Amino acid sequence: MKSLKALSKQKGFGLRRNGFGLSETVVAAGASILLIGASSLALRSTQTLVDRSESKASLRQNTTNGLRLLRSEVERSLHILVNNSEAISNEQTRTDLGHKQYAATLKQCGSLAENQTKAFKPVFGIKMAEIDTPVIYGFSVSSSNNGYALMRCGAPLDLDGRYNDSNGISSLFLAKAIEDIGTMGCYKPEGNCKHPTTPEGDIKGLKEIVEDLDVDFEKDQTPIRNFMEPALRVETDPTRKLVKFIDPDPNNDPKKFEEDSYLETKSGSRTIAKYPLFLAAFARADKRLENYGSDSFYNGTYFRNVRSKRVRFLVDGSGSMSACILWGSKDYPSQARIYWAEVLNYRGRTYKNVWYRSSQYCALTRMESLQTELKRLITSLPEDTKISLQSFSSAGSNNHRTWEKSSNGLVKIGQDGFRESAISFVNSMDNGDPRSWGGTSPWEGLDSSFDDNETDTLYFLTDGKPNKRRDGSSWQDYNYDSTVNHYLDHNKRRKQTLKTNTIAIGLASPWMEDLSTKTSGNYLQVDKHTAAKTLSNGQ
Repeated sequence: MKSLKALSKQKGFGLRRNGFGLSETVVAAGASILLIGASSLALRSTQTLVDRSESKASLRQNTTNGLRLLRSEVERSLHILVNNSEAISNEQTRTDLGHKQYAATLKQCGSLAENQTKAFKPVFGIKMAEIDTPVIYGFSVSSSNNGYALMRCGAPLDLDGRYNDSNGISSLFLAKAIEDIGTMGCYKPEGNCKHPTTPEGDIKGLKEIVEDLDVDFEKDQTPIRNFMEPALRVETDPTRKLVKFIDPDPNNDPKKFEEDSYLETKSGSRTIAKYPLFLAAFARADKRLENYGSDSFYNGTYFRNVRSKRVRFLVDGSGSMSACILWGSKDYPSQARIYWAEVLNYRGRTYKNVWYRSSQYCALTRMESLQTELKRLITSLPEDTKISLQSFSSAGSNNHRTWEKSSNGLVKIGQDGFRESAISFVNSMDNGDPRSWGGTSPWEGLDSSFDDNETDTLYFLTDGKPNKRRDGSSWQDYNYDSTVNHYLDHNKRRKQTLKTNTIAIGLASPWMEDLSTKTSGNYLQVDKHTAAKTLSNGQ
């Protein structure tokens, strides 16, 4: 092969002393091509990240209103209605979605879906106190035809929040509540899962999958979801008060598959983004108190009216948060768990705290209720909201720690990967034996919150009295003025007042109520006597 220099001489090209010669030009051209190629790849990678980020934001926004509606309807209802794969008792007949009294409602919902050429598979119903016809939630196919949707069939709501069922069954209308529910992936490493097929051997479309889907509840749960089925599974409790979204397939490897029901956006067969779907709501309209769990209190929306863009969350991670709120009907002798409980002593006069092991399935613990609420909130926060997360127990214990991303102060939740990291932190709070979670010592977290001049709002949640006072002496319920005054004095030295919202779970807490009242915050008490007692600014 002739050299570039010889070639240049043969062609009569003289080598220039100044500027680029041919060899430099070729090298420069090659470098330019590489740079252009690299820039193009970088732009495509950046666009992919932007698309993924926008898709996640869209998933969050599109589902927020639907989840709010579903939660509010469950919470104002008497109980849940489900189809059962097992024989039920006479007492459970009122919660049977297949009962003849609900046949007309189901038929009307089916007719509405047929008129819209949509699939509609009822999953559960909600028996309201205000109206005779139940509200039915069921599966359908998403608008994009790449996934699934949760449809609502029921009476419309007026602007004042009241149901408009003046025309009875004819008042019902069908609409999408939650869009873009994911499709279950293939669990086999080699990826050769068989698509669902018709009796004739044809591959089923998503509409056919919905129409043939098994949604009967067995031991309070809908069946484990299979390949190409909706990535949403529902759990209730024996009293049919709870609606909880759970892992669609707990048998899958958690390192490779989602551990929660999830939303998903696709481009063709390619997944652009996935996002977890959280819900744990409890029917409250029936005011009769029953012994649902060791606490006998309802779970609830603990973090209310979160409007601040600079907010800290300080939450209880102590062992008492393992107390069971709702017991299930299943029993797993080989999977017994440790729980905390407060019980009366043998004279029936005073309470004592005990640890015990039970093989009965617990549908919801205090910790799980907190985790669901906190994850739901984190999922819905605007991109520019700056937050800090901290769990407290006792120094040196597993749950006495701060979310790493916010260890140096507030961080924007919308930064790449921060929302997912925050959710992972919340998920880790129930790891290990509850006896290793620790006691109740909130002082370090409260001090950090009041020291942070950037924060303007604090949400402080606990289910127990402090083990010790700030000075290390024994805690006394009637002598808390010095504790409250310490933080009030601290607040006066801040650049801006820290609005302190307190949430007391399973107990009345005068010192927390006093702290909130004197810092212009809200006090929320959730226990078996109050269900949800809220005091705003002392009123």
